[in-house]
Amino acid sequence: MAKLFVCSGSQSEINGAPGKIKILPIGHVKSQKGDFNVDEESFRLMKQTFQERGIDIVIDYEHQTLEDVQAPAGGWIKDLSLEDGAIVAKVEWTPKGKQYLENKEYRYLSPVVLVRKKDSKAIVLHSVALTNTPAIDGMFPIINSIEIEDYEGGNSMNILKQLAALLGLGEDATEEQVIEALKALVEDAKKLKEKAVNTEAEGKVVANKVICEMLGLKAGAKTEDVAAAIIALKNTNTSNTIETEFKALKERLAQRDADDAVLMALKAGKLTPAQKDWATEYALKDPEGFKSFVEKAPQGVPMGELEIETKANKEDSFDEATLRICKQLGVGEEDLKKYGKDVR
Repeated sequence: MAKLFVCSGSQSEINGAPGKIKILPIGHVKSQKGDFNVDEESFRLMKQTFQERGIDIVIDYEHQTLEDVQAPAGGWIKDLSLEDGAIVAKVEWTPKGKQYLENKEYRYLSPVVLVRKKDSKAIVLHSVALTNTPAIDGMFPIINSIEIEDYEGGNSMNILKQLAALLGLGEDATEEQVIEALKALVEDAKKLKEKAVNTEAEGKVVANKVICEMLGLKAGAKTEDVAAAIIALKNTNTSNTIETEFKALKERLAQRDADDAVLMALKAGKLTPAQKDWATEYALKDPEGFKSFVEKAPQGVPMGELEIETKANKEDSFDEATLRICKQLGVGEEDLKKYGKDVR
C-alpha cells in the first residue's frame, strides 16, 4: 500500500527566487519515516499523475497543506522535468513567497511524496514546503483531497473502506471480501433485470395465433397492436352499418315522396293511371322537375275518387331500423310521424 512521506534527507537550499528548482535527487533518499528510492520511473509516474490531475502542485509554508489549517501558497509548480540527475520543478512564485526567498526568510524546500510499498519507490509528488526546519518529527498525514492508486494493482485503503461500508461490510473487510460482495451484487442486479424483461414480454405478447391471423397480424403480436386492430375493426363496422342504414332510409323516404307526388298528380287529373310507373321514376330522379311538370300539365283526366294509396299513407309506426337511424340523427319518433313525408 502506498504511504506518504515528508522528506528529511533531500532538502534543497534556495538562493533568491529561481524559476527552476531541484525537488528530488535520483537515487536513494533518506527520510525520518523510512528511506525510499527515486529513479526515472518515479519521474514518469509523478509527471503522469501531475498531467492527469491537470492542476499545479502547491508550494506551501511549513507543510500547512497537510494540516487542517489555512494554507496559503508561496508558489506553484507548473511543470516537472528530469535534469542533471534530479527531478526539477518549474515554479511560479507568489509575490509574498518571492519576497520571503529574496529576504532569505526561507531557505529550504521539503517535498512530500507518495511511496510504493513493494519497492519503496517514490511515485507521486503531493506538495512541496518552504521551511527552515526540513526534518519534521512525527509527520505522517493521511491525504483525502486526492485520489491515488496503489500501483501494486488494488485501490487505496480509503476507497476499500468506503466500498465495504456501502456493501454493508465491516471496516476490517479484506479486498477479497469486498470483491465477492460486489460480484454477488452484480449477479443480483442481472437477475432482476432479466426478470423485469421477461415479465414485460409476457404482458405484451398475445399467445392466440388464430386471433392474430384473423386481424391480419403476425403470431405473437403485442397486446397493444391487437387492441388497436380490434378497435379499428369495430369502428369500421359500426361506421359502415350506420352509413348503409342511413342510405336505405333516405331511399325509402325518397320513394315515399315520389309515390305521394304521383298520387296527387293522379288525383288532380294531370296523369293517367298508365303513366304512373313513368311518373314515379321521373319523380325519384328529379323531384323538382316532376313538380314543375305537374304544375304546367293540363288536366286531362276527370277528377274523381282514385283508389290508389301507398303503404306510407297507412303507416302509423316505423320499423326499428328507421327509428334507430333517426335517433342517431337527432330526430324523435313524434317528429318523424309529424314531418316524415317531408324528409329527404
